[in-house]
Amino acid sequence: MNFKNIDIDIHSIKKDDLNNYELIDIREADEIKDWPPLRPCRHVPFSRFPFNKNEFDKNKVYLIFCARGGRSHAMAEALAKEDYKALSVNNGIASVNAYLKKLDA
Repeated sequence: MNFKNIDIDIHSIKKDDLNNYELIDIREADEIKDWPPLRPCRHVPFSRFPFNKNEFDKNKVYLIFCARGGRSHAMAEALAKEDYKALSVNNGIASVNAYLKKLDA
């Protein structure tokens, strides 16, 4: 995987390959309540970044998402500069839920 381009279309990930990633929801609690992900995801709020950076492991690969993709891009970029394997999901929660719904169909 090329981590120089940190933005990813989640729909490009094959169903069997999704297990290679950990989905991280960086939205705030009220955003999650209003529009929850279709599967449980770890919650690491962007508002506490970089103080919550210790919640990441450099040996894992993360798919980070937010509402639309702006915050996740900023977080993935910051993590990648410190050698974490982090990718930002294009189009945020809408894309994540569309992908998960397709998997469950």
